[in-house]
Amino acid sequence: MMNIRSKKVLLLLTAVVFAFCTAVKAQNGAERLKKADSLYIAKQYGQASVLYAQILRDTSTNSVAWNRLGFSYFNIGDLDKAMNAYQKAIQSNHGNYLVKASVYSRMTRINAIKDKKNDALSNLDSAVTAGYNQYPELDSLKDFSIIRNEARFKELRTKAYNAAYPCMANVQARQFDFWIGEWDAYVTGTKQLAGHSVIQMVSGGCAILENWTSAGSFYSGKSLNFIDPATNKWRQNWIGSGDSQDFVNGEFKEGAMRFTFETKDSKGHKLIGRFIFYKIGPDEVRQFNETSADEGKTWTTAYDFTYLKKK
Repeated sequence: MMNIRSKKVLLLLTAVVFAFCTAVKAQNGAERLKKADSLYIAKQYGQASVLYAQILRDTSTNSVAWNRLGFSYFNIGDLDKAMNAYQKAIQSNHGNYLVKASVYSRMTRINAIKDKKNDALSNLDSAVTAGYNQYPELDSLKDFSIIRNEARFKELRTKAYNAAYPCMANVQARQFDFWIGEWDAYVTGTKQLAGHSVIQMVSGGCAILENWTSAGSFYSGKSLNFIDPATNKWRQNWIGSGDSQDFVNGEFKEGAMRFTFETKDSKGHKLIGRFIFYKIGPDEVRQFNETSADEGKTWTTAYDFTYLKKK
């Protein structure tokens, strides 16, 4: 008869062996998954699908691997197995919206190929809701050709584009677009050329970049114009060849973008300023800068330019 101490030793050894075997199995599984991932990244989809299928079981909750298995099957032409793997990816997904968006977009492709328009559009709706923003795919992949002219598709494509570039759909962010273009700037009321400026939309529509070169000199500078999240008002950061200035509290009202600022005169005395861009027309903008040394009682014009758009 085995005594109590011997039983305890046997149980302990069994537990150690079990833990060791489990660790080895887990390590082997991790290595195999790593190999499958490397094949997937190398676009060796046939080999990747075989290895993923061996690793994954119906109880697996690895939604990334299920998604990759589905895409591997898709690329070797087995659409039914691909769809099944995508469904497993959705079932096993717990809050990973990037994977969810990817899976539903790929399900859209399969249902579009199979001429299941309603299912495809439903999948695309789910993809966009989850954060899908790969609108270039929607424009270029032939898999979407059968649904590309559907009104619902166009609506979802717009949502995907706006998800990629949220500032493009932001009305406030479009208030300064009237300044975008290539301009010659003149001293207002004269034919005296002050300089040239190229104004560009940058950062996905979230900012406007100014590129200024003065006429007849080496002076140049740039400004970045954007909505300051701290104030929800426009802000301009100007950096010139020898100076800098921060214009704040920008608001578009009464047909003009209006900034305020503070600076100093040559003797170091405080000046407050107003910096205004008047939208005169589609091809004309007036830029007006003035300062006050007496807290706004009187004002002195710093410069006054009229921008004419180059034809």
